[in-house]
Amino acid sequence: MATLPPRKNQTPTRICSNMKPHLTPLQTLLQMGFQKHRAEKALASTGNRGVQIASDWLLAHVNDATLDECAPREYIIYACPTGPFLQQLEEFWAKSRQTCGWNGAHNYVPHITLVSFFKAPDECSLQLSKALKQVVDMTGALLDRPIKLEPYMSQNFMGFFVAEDDANYLKRLALQYVKEVSNSIISDTYEQLDAIVACFPWCGAVSSGTRCIPRSSRSISLEPHVKSLHLTLAYQFPQAQFNALKSLVETLDASCASNWELRLYSRDPRLATKQVQKVVYPHNPHETDELELRIGDYIYLNSEGVDSSSDGWAEGISWLTGSTGHLPVNYTERTAESDAWTLHRVVQLSKSVASSLNSAEDLDIVDGHSISTEPEERQRELQQSTQHPEIIEGSSFEESEQSVEKYLRQTLQPCLELPSLQLQLNSHNLLHQHNPHTPTIEITTNMSSLSTSHVDEIMVEPPVIQPPRPDDTLSVHSAEHEHSSLPTSSTQNRKVYIMRHGERVDFTFGTWIPYCFDEFGNYMRKDLNMPKVLPQRKHSPEGWQNDSPLTNVGLYQARLTGEALFEAQVQIDHVYCSPSYRCVQTCTSALEGLKLNGKHKIKLEPGLFEWMAWYPNGVPDFLSSSELFEAKYDIDLSYTPVQPASELTGQLKESTEQFYTRNHEVLLQLLERTTGNLLVVAHATTLDTCSRQLTGGEARSTNELRQVIHKIPYCSLVTVEQLDGVWKLVEPECLPVTHSKNPRFEWNALSTT
Repeated sequence: MATLPPRKNQTPTRICSNMKPHLTPLQTLLQMGFQKHRAEKALASTGNRGVQIASDWLLAHVNDATLDECAPREYIIYACPTGPFLQQLEEFWAKSRQTCGWNGAHNYVPHITLVSFFKAPDECSLQLSKALKQVVDMTGALLDRPIKLEPYMSQNFMGFFVAEDDANYLKRLALQYVKEVSNSIISDTYEQLDAIVACFPWCGAVSSGTRCIPRSSRSISLEPHVKSLHLTLAYQFPQAQFNALKSLVETLDASCASNWELRLYSRDPRLATKQVQKVVYPHNPHETDELELRIGDYIYLNSEGVDSSSDGWAEGISWLTGSTGHLPVNYTERTAESDAWTLHRVVQLSKSVASSLNSAEDLDIVDGHSISTEPEERQRELQQSTQHPEIIEGSSFEESEQSVEKYLRQTLQPCLELPSLQLQLNSHNLLHQHNPHTPTIEITTNMSSLSTSHVDEIMVEPPVIQPPRPDDTLSVHSAEHEHSSLPTSSTQNRKVYIMRHGERVDFTFGTWIPYCFDEFGNYMRKDLNMPKVLPQRKHSPEGWQNDSPLTNVGLYQARLTGEALFEAQVQIDHVYCSPSYRCVQTCTSALEGLKLNGKHKIKLEPGLFEWMAWYPNGVPDFLSSSELFEAKYDIDLSYTPVQPASELTGQLKESTEQFYTRNHEVLLQLLERTTGNLLVVAHATTLDTCSRQLTGGEARSTNELRQVIHKIPYCSLVTVEQLDGVWKLVEPECLPVTHSKNPRFEWNALSTT
């Protein structure tokens, strides 16, 4: 076999750009064509975990209106417990949420704050991260025993305060971090660093003012802060919950708090005044001002906007894309704000303790979420990490940061599948628009090779497009579906259709009664969406206070639902309704859509009314059957209810479990009295209270019930079918009805200058 001859005149081998190990991630992103300020923002937002994830973030945020704004991220440093004590705290968090509902402590991971939120420019993020490890190396001594925590409880706060000796140890770390950051970052190059020392709770104010200036022109005063270090368990809770929370706190054993770590987090500055919701249902925008929702994304919302929303829609910001738009709030659920933060660094404070972000079972843990990783893949990632200078070295976070990178890639990937982005990716316009001569750098290989077989619930999936149904008016074939081609429900199993009422006047217009009734009690319409007339009732107008009518949109929602059931050839044999006027109206309009008006009389069943705990002043003054009959509603005057309205008076203080039992037992009685299919029209709670125990579930807690009803908009419909003697929830035969928010128009707004 021939051997290579020796070369006398050796020349450097040409190396392609993606093989240059000396390039920093920022330099690589600049070579790819990204602007510097965008590249720095992407690296800071993704925790400086490399070129791939930063470029993915940039592509996902192409429609982010703040992408080019100079808005420094906000950083914070926590001391976080790990091990058995963390498990105790997580169980406490879950039980306190279930028992007492949400309080301020649930907004963050269990922690002791060492450095409060401070702002720093994006170019400083890597140095801020490195400084955390340097500080621990400087101090040397690591914890070899539990931190002593002393419980404290008051009417508005519950938590553990750190004993003096251990508090001094943690404060020294915080002070040393301040010094390290001030020495390495505050210089002539970084004049935009935002008053970093003034934001630290363990330090004094910056002597030179609120903005940082060159080191040569200023001094920094570091003084211990008198505020005690503490780990918060609960705050911002009603006093009525004190005893329940106190009993839960007393079960905690802080003597095992021996494992601790420092964590550096950052957050989008827009999060400072927002509430974080996690997307649990996908939503494709129907209007230009709506926000696309992807399961697993986080949405920043104004809590005031959520509380004041009359139609369940609010404006929010997507963590995944940075885009802003309106969204249905009931497609999301509240989660901790810290879930939407970026984790930059973890440094152990305890001896011989593995990072809390690693698991012995080949699971990577990121902020409490597990992401499975195959052993071969993990080994390959670890080998690659030694070849990338952007990976932070020298801590136990070297392995765990790989899981963070993988997590971010998985959540960002769906944004790269948008058609508009695919066109840009295929043409490489985004990569080379600034420098067409830049050597080609492949950035899609890693993304295309990502496996989705090991993704847990936080993986964002594109919404599945369902095939059109017979009642889908958007289908070009909808007219071809004749009723004869669809099976009738008479040949199928027995079913119960449970429906919520339509849009309410009081929830839509707020305080409406004083403006819509004159001094003689005569009703006056003030908006086209208000009823033209109202029926006569014994106590008017005060009777309408807790017995609101429907809007005209609400009547239309109900009729649309009835028409869809008619097109699906749903058979209804008996009709039951809550005595609330809004439910009677909804039932009547649904029967019109079903073309059953005049064929089925409405049986008023007070036992189907909603939770009496919401009516501490007594049972609402419902319109009587005779008043409804006189108003041309087809009421069954001969019907004897399972539970008369008079019995509700004795249930004003019923528990959630008693409420579930009441609705469930009423439905069982109705099923026993009848044969065939039932239509039940009542309230948002009814969809769950009349189906939960029927299908084998247990009554929900108060907090669980609150979460469920937020996901049940107007005219929602569920179907419960008896299959082989067992009742089960099945997919309804008709589509849901969705509409956008439409605020009130004031004509004189056009005449203002």
